[in-house]
Amino acid sequence: MARLTKIHVNLISNALRKRSAKVPYNPNWQKIFSELEVGSLDESARSLLFSKAQLHQLNEMSAAYFGGELLTTSFEGTRAEVAQHSRFEKLATITPDEQYVLIKPQPFYTGISAECSLRVPLGEITKLLESQAQTMTHIVIVENLDVFDCWDGFSVEAALKHALVVYRGHNSLAKGVKGLLQRLPNRIEVVAFVDVDPAGIQIALTTPNVTQILAPDIQELSLIIKSSSSSEDFDMQHQQVKYMQQHQDDWQVIQQFIIQQKISIKQQHLLAFKLPLIMHNRTSKYKPSTS
Repeated sequence: MARLTKIHVNLISNALRKRSAKVPYNPNWQKIFSELEVGSLDESARSLLFSKAQLHQLNEMSAAYFGGELLTTSFEGTRAEVAQHSRFEKLATITPDEQYVLIKPQPFYTGISAECSLRVPLGEITKLLESQAQTMTHIVIVENLDVFDCWDGFSVEAALKHALVVYRGHNSLAKGVKGLLQRLPNRIEVVAFVDVDPAGIQIALTTPNVTQILAPDIQELSLIIKSSSSSEDFDMQHQQVKYMQQHQDDWQVIQQFIIQQKISIKQQHLLAFKLPLIMHNRTSKYKPSTS
């Protein structure tokens, strides 16, 4: 059974701090109750009740579970810092991907092979941006790790020869990449290099500050529909299609092509057929999220 997480820590700490006599018996508190076995259910089984003695017991049981009293134990910092006073280092507020970004070394670190990748602290990336102020105009966010590894094998526009190429992160935008995008000066254009399908377009739409998609010309893509496009994958992306249709003016031409032809062409096929990549400009103005 999975152990208690940072969410549960916050709930317990809040209950102890407020000396709560009652909390909702929702899935999170059900998990806490099953692990610590403190408190009692009300008659409706919708609330978990705590007497003064049970709150004291909750404090003791949670301290034993997490290795320190939650009202005095801090999980601020990195996992290594939290490990100094708790065995639950994974509750640290700073995650491993939060302060680092995975980039391709070329053309900035010339002594390293283009086949290699570098995991660089955000602070060093900031210095790099400052030192390359006259030449770096674009940053490319790559969706798939194996495609990121093979970046040097793609044919791209001259404007991207001096771009900073960054791996997006597994399944979602890595916190370090999100932090990098927040620090970017306005002069730098953000380019999304994603699969040519609804899911890829949704990634481009939801990644902060993206103004261009990197993909082949529509005519070039049309040549590999029969060999490379998966209608089955397209049909599985109905939620992404719906999202894309709500933002159909952002990359109108390529979005219409994907929907009308039921396209799902993965990045690996673009490399396999050596299709040249061009930047498709966003036709509607990017609006940053207010959430």
